[in-house]
Amino acid sequence: MDKISPLPDELLLKVLLLLPTKVAASTSILSKRWEFLWMWLPKLAYDDSMDEHNSLLDFITLNMPQHRAPVIESLRLSFSYGYKGSVTREDIRMWVAIAVTRFLRELSLDLTFEVNPTKLPSSLYTCKSLVILELEEGILVDVPRTTCLPSLKTLLLQGVTYADQKSLHRLLSSCPVLEDLFVKHNGCESEHLETFSVIVPSLQRLTLKICRGSFFKALVMNTPSLKYFKFTDYTCEHHDFSDTDIDFDFDYNGYSFYSDDMPKLEEMEVDSTYLDTENFVSLITHVKRLSLCLPDQAENEKVTCFNPSVDLSLEHPPYSFFFIVCRLYIVRVLSSASFVV
Repeated sequence: MDKISPLPDELLLKVLLLLPTKVAASTSILSKRWEFLWMWLPKLAYDDSMDEHNSLLDFITLNMPQHRAPVIESLRLSFSYGYKGSVTREDIRMWVAIAVTRFLRELSLDLTFEVNPTKLPSSLYTCKSLVILELEEGILVDVPRTTCLPSLKTLLLQGVTYADQKSLHRLLSSCPVLEDLFVKHNGCESEHLETFSVIVPSLQRLTLKICRGSFFKALVMNTPSLKYFKFTDYTCEHHDFSDTDIDFDFDYNGYSFYSDDMPKLEEMEVDSTYLDTENFVSLITHVKRLSLCLPDQAENEKVTCFNPSVDLSLEHPPYSFFFIVCRLYIVRVLSSASFVV
């Protein structure tokens, strides 16, 4: 006898949530009892690792508008373009727009593209229910002027393309309660983002991975509530531009760093081949845990070796970053700080 079907819908949905979305949907063929049960699932995840791409595309297009859950807690889409019958940019935009009308709380998009990135529907940028937003790779961040994400607390931007210089600023300024921000910036590709500004008073955790290419000029921060800051910069030397007509003249040391005071900063991790030391060093005066990974003095001529005659005051560079850390440690008596250099 079927001892599962008589169970309450709430319990059956909890069972279906443990299954991949497509597997959960396949239970609709079991009986009339199961036919539409899966369409009440509050969490949906689709990716092109599933077999039979054409049938999956048709399946999502048919069922997404008819999904019955009043609130979609999570929508995760991971697709690539290029193969015959694959998901299109229009498909992604339509599915996201539908999810937004169902009080979407979490959206995760991981898209691989061949030529042009995907522009998301403008309704996403005014979604009042959205709490978590994760955008990876083939996505065009084109933020309209009328943008408001009043509930967004976590934002991940990894390898996305920005439509213009103001798009990122508009996005961040529309998030009044944002607490956690992760950004991986491909500076060699995002030519519209010369100045990377993080001006978020509510922000508590910030992770930045920045590619220092010819387009990137400055990092500006105003995050007075920040408690954790991890910063990594790297070069774009792994990119191959031999097939392009663009003449890239990389100036890997050519960006500046500006920041207001961060009195709540407790932990900071830095992995950098270049630092705007004079402005950056002021941040360490409040930290309790500091991890530094800096270039070897013997291999990097821009890092000076210790010399007792060198003036270590900020007004008279050059100076070694390591000895400035020591100087601040002694003078300001950061007895609670622990350093890993």
